[in-house]
Amino acid sequence: MTPVEHAEALALSMVARGEGTHPVEGHPGVQEAVVKFSTEELGSVEVTLRGEGKPLHQFRFGIAAPEAARPAPPERPVESGARPTDADVVRLRQLTELTPDDASAWNDLGGALRGLGRPEEAIAALEKAVALQPGNPFYRLELGMAYGESGRYADAEKCHSEVAAIDPELKRWPSHPGVIALIKLAHARWKQGQAVRALEALRPAIPLVAGILRDLGAYSMDAGKHLDAVKFFSAAGGIAPTMADVLHNAGRSLVWIGRFDEAVPWLINAVRVDASCTGAWHDLGHALARLGRRAEARRMLRSALKRDPKRASSWYELGCLDALDGKRDAAFRTLRRAAQCGYNRVAHVQVDPDLAGLRKDKRWPALVAAMQQAGSGTQPGAPPPF
Repeated sequence: MTPVEHAEALALSMVARGEGTHPVEGHPGVQEAVVKFSTEELGSVEVTLRGEGKPLHQFRFGIAAPEAARPAPPERPVESGARPTDADVVRLRQLTELTPDDASAWNDLGGALRGLGRPEEAIAALEKAVALQPGNPFYRLELGMAYGESGRYADAEKCHSEVAAIDPELKRWPSHPGVIALIKLAHARWKQGQAVRALEALRPAIPLVAGILRDLGAYSMDAGKHLDAVKFFSAAGGIAPTMADVLHNAGRSLVWIGRFDEAVPWLINAVRVDASCTGAWHDLGHALARLGRRAEARRMLRSALKRDPKRASSWYELGCLDALDGKRDAAFRTLRRAAQCGYNRVAHVQVDPDLAGLRKDKRWPALVAAMQQAGSGTQPGAPPPF
């Protein structure tokens, strides 16, 4: 039979169901609860627990008003990120007593205990949460972290391995806490003297981390913080040397701040990893041109045009190289091709030092007019002003 101290908590939980007769499950000897509210404005509610057709326990609780006969459960501890308090733990313990089959209540209690540095007590609560919902990766992750905090690294490793196994390639992130599981799994292995296996645990997270750094670099560039962009892109490329877009962005950010000699190795690696990366071929040609390596620059730009014959900025760069080499006729032909493909940065063309030798030519006004009519907007891969 349900002990009287548990029966009282059960009776109180039945109040939330409202007036009437309610079936009871999971409590030995108790089959139903009868709830009856008083009709007084400031009165009480009476709960009778019945079993085998007869009353077993009867309780009376004071209430503020009959309309408020559905008291809210003890509030959850605190807002996300705030440090829990002892009072939060007390409230959460009351909640687990009222709803012992609620896995989320046990998990919340365990999280609060972890936050207060009481991992052993947290483990007891979190093990109940996992037992109630063994398929919930969040509860298992929380339990694994509590194991780690108490020094039970083998148990922590087991928990985190089970979470990581749900999506080993992190393809559904952030639909589950895979990255955290990998980090904690690596830590548990390292604590057990398994450094190599710790590194192996983190390997699937490399593309995700590189992607985050790449995005930070892109946001920095858009905000005009190019030095920050270089740092983020370079860090991304350092941990993901086979991701072409990361390598390309690392090189491109260096091009934008004029560090062409540093940009070249990144861009060479980008096209080695992915020869179809047209933008990397173009930026490599641009960087080599700025370094005076014109023959190499031509080859890179033609490689870009081989993959995208309508890339206006690459035609423009080739035209600049022709002008620098004194090939006026070729320069005008190539620059007209750039205009036909949409190159329209007239303000830049008027001051570009590479084209200084063309501006007194009688064909110059027609070229400028063609670029003015070329369309609107910056062209893909257009070089920065210099």
